[in-house]
Amino acid sequence: MQIIVLVALLASIYQIKRYSVIDAVINVWLLCFLMLPEFYSLDIPHLPPLTFAGAALLPILFYIVIFELRKLKLTPADVLLAIFFLGEFYSEASHTTLQNAGLVLVASIRAGAGPYLIGRLIAEQPGVRERLTKRFVLLVLIVSVISVWEFRMGNNLFVSTLNHLFPNEAIFGNQLRGGHVRVAGPYMKAELAGMIFGPALLFAFWLRYVKKLEGDEKKYLRVRKSTIVMLAIAAALYMTISRGPLLGGILGWLIARIGTAKNMKLTAILTAILCIAGGTAGYVKAKAYTAGDLSSAKDQDQENAIYRRMLLDAYKPIVEKGGLFGYGIVNFPKAEGQASIDNHFLYLQVTQGKLGLWTFILLNADVMLMTLLSIRKFKQRIDICFALCIAGGIASILLTITTVYLGGPSYTMLFLLLGWGQSLRPTEVAGAVQAPEPTARFRFRRVIV
Repeated sequence: MQIIVLVALLASIYQIKRYSVIDAVINVWLLCFLMLPEFYSLDIPHLPPLTFAGAALLPILFYIVIFELRKLKLTPADVLLAIFFLGEFYSEASHTTLQNAGLVLVASIRAGAGPYLIGRLIAEQPGVRERLTKRFVLLVLIVSVISVWEFRMGNNLFVSTLNHLFPNEAIFGNQLRGGHVRVAGPYMKAELAGMIFGPALLFAFWLRYVKKLEGDEKKYLRVRKSTIVMLAIAAALYMTISRGPLLGGILGWLIARIGTAKNMKLTAILTAILCIAGGTAGYVKAKAYTAGDLSSAKDQDQENAIYRRMLLDAYKPIVEKGGLFGYGIVNFPKAEGQASIDNHFLYLQVTQGKLGLWTFILLNADVMLMTLLSIRKFKQRIDICFALCIAGGIASILLTITTVYLGGPSYTMLFLLLGWGQSLRPTEVAGAVQAPEPTARFRFRRVIV
């Protein structure tokens, strides 16, 4: 039954042929990306596993390369992206085989470069932004509501449903914390789910602001519909019981809300002061919390925190020997007793070396800068607020991956935002009419008396 994955491929082709590539992105790819787990896939010899989202992306990517790519004006971020993926290819090829390197590159194009191009070339086409964010929020809202069952009953309905079609696939079991099941939904793990719920919450925040400006939103028990949507997604983020995504979500919200403040300049300054003060206090507290060794931990949470601190020391000599290109992804050396690298920046240093780490950092920094600078040319608050939501989404993921691996849907989410952030453009105001020029009959003219 693995062949059912090809339904996504056919549906995407149909949407492009019958309607447009935009409809294929919104109606097929987004659905597969946000609602169908990636660990269900079609295994093809000599190729990476083909997921639902990957199958839906293939015709879209083909269309973009043929018809949209020529419109691309290269930016420093585009160059950094190319260096990042080519460096990943070389790191793997120099340590294992060209076949492995090719598989790694294809997987990276599917999970990262493809979504990046959607954000770069599709998401800001006229009329697409609101359609795309509405569908994104709707799908994540559905996931949030369904995930209440997982939180209360421990049964992931996305997994149990697809298990009937993929009976032999390996799945991820429940993660527990404090006696509760941590919600993962279709996103494999709770931490990865949090990195989807966080940006979705910011999109919902922006749509709520748009509805407020329109002034015609429905209310239920005197509560605006958009507020209910935000609360439902925020509840799903909470149900992941993941400190990293929760802190990232708070950071993202603090950045996004600047766009709706009456005095944006003052709010931005206060937000920066709050983040610096909070970050400093958090660092001091975290350093004291993780000062001991694993045997001194009072509970599992403290043990996990100490483990992450010890990672940096354990992998330091490995990173130094890895040099510029690292060891590749397939067979990198692991520190004794610490095979799981719960810090993506450290993971990049090990697998892709200094080149991978710094191109990743510079790529994110460049897009964040471009996103914030685009605010200067925007005149409408809805554009300013959206740019800050994109910046907040990127910042939330970057903060989260200091304590967790960036993988699966969260990898796709980040690269979608990175592409989107540098293609932002002002919204065209319908019905805007310039004042007419005075006719010749009423023009003043100089006369000599």
